[in-house]
Amino acid sequence: MLNTKINHKILKYNDIREYYQNSCKNDLKYGLEYERVSICSSTLKSADYDSIEKIIKSFAQIKGWGLLYDEKTLIGTLGEGSSISLEPGCQMELSLKAQENLYDIKKYTHEIISLLDRIAKFYNVEFLPYGISPLSTYQNIEIVNKQRYKIMADYLPTFGKFAPVMMRETAGVQLNIDYKSESDAINKIKMLNIVMPFMTGFFANSPIRNNKITNYKSFRALAWKYTGKNRCGIFYDNISCFEDYINAILNVPMLFIERNGEKINISGKITFGEFMEKGYSGHFATIEDYILHSSLCFPDIRLKNCIEIRNHDSQNMQITLAICAFYKGILCAQIKELMEYFKDISINDIENIGFLAAKYGIGFEYKNYKAQEIVKKLFDIAYKNLQDNEKCFLDPALEMLSNKESPADKIIKLKIKNACDLIAYLRK
Repeated sequence: MLNTKINHKILKYNDIREYYQNSCKNDLKYGLEYERVSICSSTLKSADYDSIEKIIKSFAQIKGWGLLYDEKTLIGTLGEGSSISLEPGCQMELSLKAQENLYDIKKYTHEIISLLDRIAKFYNVEFLPYGISPLSTYQNIEIVNKQRYKIMADYLPTFGKFAPVMMRETAGVQLNIDYKSESDAINKIKMLNIVMPFMTGFFANSPIRNNKITNYKSFRALAWKYTGKNRCGIFYDNISCFEDYINAILNVPMLFIERNGEKINISGKITFGEFMEKGYSGHFATIEDYILHSSLCFPDIRLKNCIEIRNHDSQNMQITLAICAFYKGILCAQIKELMEYFKDISINDIENIGFLAAKYGIGFEYKNYKAQEIVKKLFDIAYKNLQDNEKCFLDPALEMLSNKESPADKIIKLKIKNACDLIAYLRK
């Protein structure tokens, strides 16, 4: 969403800390961000912007939602605390209003997704619950005409060879969770960073790209690994307080700032810390600038006014809800006990495990850890800590676990090797 209302109060370090401190909440909720790959139903190629624009307008008219524009380009629709927006390659993203329980997540997601899919069918478009474009590659996917995306498309490839793949081809599932306090946030981030690569592998769902089987269970996860070391993966290390996370963000080169609805391109010339000290071209840092900058840093576990868990390939709704259920359960566990179990895993180990997960799903061992055994233990803990009436949401994942297969493993087991056969399978 465009932020045209800028508070011109010059930013101080403590203002950033207060932003996180003021984001602490007693009543914890869960927000879902659900992306899907947009394709033309007849050609199976990436859907064109004009068709997607018509779908958004029709949806907004039916629901009575407002339209979101970047200059003259329609980029989404907003209403009822939720939004639909476009990723750089016309991937469709639903950002659901935060909910207290899984049943409400299921209800409201189903309502919105069902309507979107019915409208899309009319325009010969469909949205794939899959982690990457199976046929069209970034060279043949036109980028959405949004100022932010153009700046990213020019800058990110200079630091990551797969940045264009990430931007134009990939789709994911993200869960947003609240935190009660600084210590609660830090403990959750530490634990989630360890759990994250194993879940990346377990929910791997992008083995086919460019109309052929790849050597990776999650090509999406691989693409993120090569999008830029200084702003992706885990560029913050051994954090113990908000200040540690803030300092890591301050050291990341800036892409742009926004003034009066216009983007001022910085292209990595200075870090945000330098911007706070010296300004840039007569502009000085505001809290809105920091929030924008932090959103242009892409760790798998990201701290904002909530904690964002960003590492999963897109899935069908049943597995997406299982992801939500898993994290709700695991975050109700005793984090100290979990951390003790994983005490030998370092930040460097997490990065290495992430590469193994992208390639092998959960079919790998690392040091003394067998990925399948780790995932089973984590799901046992999540199941134990979920409320009885929500345990059923884990069933699709538990079935995968009993078969020792990720969604990617199932695709491979069925001998699906091209985009046409994959899409036929996803349509079932």
